[in-house]
Amino acid sequence: MDHLSRHKTARLTSRTITNEKVLFHKLDSQPPTVPVLDLQEYAVGTVCAAVPITAGKTVGCLALSMPLEHAHRLRQAADALNRKAAPVLLSLAI
Repeated sequence: MDHLSRHKTARLTSRTITNEKVLFHKLDSQPPTVPVLDLQEYAVGTVCAAVPITAGKTVGCLALSMPLEHAHRLRQAADALNRKAAPVLLSLAI
C-alpha cells in the first residue's frame, strides 16, 4: 500500500470526504455527544446521521438515513435518536 492509498478512500459521491486527515479533523471538531451528519456523502439522494454511543472503552454508533427530500428533518431525527434510542440501547448492554 503506497503513502497516498493509506490516506485516501474511494469517492462514493462528489461530496464524499476521501482524505483521512480531513475526515478526522471534521470528527474531532465537534463534541463527542453531537450527531454527525452526512449530506449525500455516501449516496446521492440520501442524508444520514450517526449518534455516538460509548460504554466504557467501547465506542459505536446508531445511524439513520432518509431521502434527500426529508433533509429538513434530519437534525430533528438525529436529536431524537440521540435522546431516546441511545439510552435504551445502553441499558440493554448492561
